[in-house]
Amino acid sequence: MNSKHDLVQSFLKAHPTEAARVLERQRGSDVLRLFEDLEPGTVASVVERMNDHAAADLMDRLETGPATRVVAALPFRAMAILLRRMQSKEAVLDGLPDEVVSGFRLVDRFPDRSVGACMDPRALTATDDMKSGDVISAARRYPDRVRDVLFVVDRAGVLMGLSPMRQILGAPAESSVRDVMEPVRHTLSPYLTLQDAGDAPGWRYNSELPVADSEGVLLGTIGLVDIQRQGGRDSGYDHESEKALGELFRLGFSAFAGGLHLEADGDPEIEGGQDEGHEDEGNAEKESGHE
Repeated sequence: MNSKHDLVQSFLKAHPTEAARVLERQRGSDVLRLFEDLEPGTVASVVERMNDHAAADLMDRLETGPATRVVAALPFRAMAILLRRMQSKEAVLDGLPDEVVSGFRLVDRFPDRSVGACMDPRALTATDDMKSGDVISAARRYPDRVRDVLFVVDRAGVLMGLSPMRQILGAPAESSVRDVMEPVRHTLSPYLTLQDAGDAPGWRYNSELPVADSEGVLLGTIGLVDIQRQGGRDSGYDHESEKALGELFRLGFSAFAGGLHLEADGDPEIEGGQDEGHEDEGNAEKESGHE
């Protein structure tokens, strides 16, 4: 592996958001060539942060095997949003575990940009007769399903209450979940738009809210950060940092890909094109000599 590739890979791992912004503007063939030598988890961290449609287009260009491995490495919410836009989603779903497929089929029933489409139906929950120690054991077995808030249901799946995970972790192992359970102040309908959900009063109390049907059955959970990300409401991102880091990544990507001359404003030029505005004749002769 050469130093140019090392530079690009290191940047992808350290700054996936900035890398995603840059790669969205590049030719798909160049991006796919870059992805070929990267681990699925590294690719997934970048794809997760790309524009939904740009990411889906890239995944559709990949062979089914590599695409499935990248999709499998995504968090469930990001996976579901991406799959909804992929033309090859059925082929990819064939290679995913049954529980993941069933979860996707559930969220795929709801309208795009709705709470139901962006919720996580696989978040860790507990029944009201469980012990705190049992919940902690389950959290250790399924760390990717742990959220800031644990929602408690009865045996029929009806929402009963909630408990911040920090309270579960601090409770005696033999204590009942019911003893640390709090009432649910607010639930979200799966048909609610992300914009309306972002204004829900429940965020004053919890960073994660339950999504339930008309019968009170828990369908999944969604966090405020997920709504902000998918609804385009997150205004806290440092765009100046993105621009600076993006310029650094352009250099590495250009050097690795070898087929693009990237301008400072981010517009790619195909190799061999004229580079206007050079006043230095020696530089102009060099440019023409490479054509």
